[in-house]
Amino acid sequence: MSKYRSFDSITKDILANEKFQAITNESHHGITRMEHSLRVAHGVYDMAIKHNLDYVSATRAALVHDFFTNAEFITNHGLIKGVVHPDIALANAKGEFEINEIEANAIEAHMFPLSVVTPKSKEAWTLTFVDKKVAIYEYSMNKFNPKRLTHKVSYGLSMALVFAFNLITMGRR
Repeated sequence: MSKYRSFDSITKDILANEKFQAITNESHHGITRMEHSLRVAHGVYDMAIKHNLDYVSATRAALVHDFFTNAEFITNHGLIKGVVHPDIALANAKGEFEINEIEANAIEAHMFPLSVVTPKSKEAWTLTFVDKKVAIYEYSMNKFNPKRLTHKVSYGLSMALVFAFNLITMGRR
């Protein structure tokens, strides 16, 4: 018998939540937001266990890190959506589930360096890195689509510029 709780036992209440189920119909990186969230959550679960982290908090945060629908963005698109969606995901998560401090920071910081919220725990850093790894993988699944490739290049340049800006201005806050 494993000393770790199963992925399913950690996530079953979230996956059964009616509001959370809405992301099943949302497009995200060429797949559904649910598929993306599950892929990130599984990756975080595995890494958190491997590195002896709070794997329950990390996994739950990973599952709800993109807990929003496109209807929640009326005029915010592209880079702006990348900056504000963690706040919306966190508000949605807090509205439906008990969210601890580790989970809250991981959700709101997962777009670092695009967002100015810095991951404060190893669990938050794990979510940040796994989410980016999964996003790159998901975009590469559509590598022969020129529109996707253009988006991927512009997104990568934007991320690099925002990261540089955040590094330069970090000491000024």
